[in-house]
Order: sequence, then C-alpha cells, then structure tokens
Amino acid sequence: MSIRTRRVGNEIQKLVSELIDAGAIRDPRVAGMISITGVDVSPDLKSARVYYSVFGKQEEIESTAEALDSASGYIQSEVGTRLGIKFTPHLRFVFDSSIAYGDHIERILDDIPDE
Repeated sequence: MSIRTRRVGNEIQKLVSELIDAGAIRDPRVAGMISITGVDVSPDLKSARVYYSVFGKQEEIESTAEALDSASGYIQSEVGTRLGIKFTPHLRFVFDSSIAYGDHIERILDDIPDE
C-alpha cells in the first residue's frame, strides 16, 4: 500500500466517522453505536472498503447495514467534497466482526474457573 492510498484511507475514515458522529445520517435504521474501524483503498483510488462495527443486537447490526448502504451515495458525495481530490473512491461498507468476536472470546475466558 502506497503512502498516498494510506493517507486517503485515513482521511476517509476520519471524515466518515465525523459524518456519523455529527448525525448527518438521519436514518432511523441506524441503531446502536457505530465505529469506523478502518478503510482499505484500492491502489487506483477508485474504490474503498469502509469497515465498521456496531455495538448492539443482531437486528440493530442488520438495520444499520441497510442504512449505511442506503446512505452510501450521500456519504461518498460528502467525503468527495471534503477530500478535495479529483475522483472520489466508490465507498462500500463492510461489517467488521472482529470487535464482537474479541468480546465473545473475553466472555468465554471470564467464564473459565480459576484454579
């Protein structure tokens, strides 16, 4: 990954996080607490996978996925305006289950009795 793609990815992550935190997505399907965990930008800067996690129940995770997919055009437009680069990468939102998985492992470890 080049320095430029890494920089663009970090900026996209920051901007998408700011948009979500500021309540720019006014979709009632957005439930739970959303965190943008990372962004992978293609080498040609034409597409980017935006990884997110949701702290909530399964139905909240699913409804948030629908809301993000629905709002992706708006988010992409806002990111393009704020980034100031010639072409805005196409954003695709991908659920990141690593935080939930880590929480699950932690609960299992907590249940193991001490010797």
